[in-house]
Amino acid sequence: MGLSSPQPRRTPPLDSLRELVPGAELVKVRANPNHWGQAEILAAYTWPKHQGELVVPFGNGKYPDDAHTALTIGEFLDRYRQLPVVRLLQASDSTYTFLIELARPSWELAGGGPQ
Repeated sequence: MGLSSPQPRRTPPLDSLRELVPGAELVKVRANPNHWGQAEILAAYTWPKHQGELVVPFGNGKYPDDAHTALTIGEFLDRYRQLPVVRLLQASDSTYTFLIELARPSWELAGGGPQ
């Protein structure tokens, strides 16, 4: 048997979030830690072209806001909030805000990440 060419590494848990805002590379979400099904997308971004620059807002600022979206975010957070691509930004008794990295920045993929 011959060797197969390597496939890009995909993280299946992130695919459900990618479907909510196709093309976004980062999403900021807010959820109720006592009921993960109460969740929403606050913002979406793409990575800048160069390391050190600010992230770029993605889309028109209007994101899905329905029960399916809330359930998708809630299920993701319930199972995968400990992944290294999920960063807790703010926490209170009633809401947690996370920044979730859906794709790596191009400079890291090119091997130019921080040393």
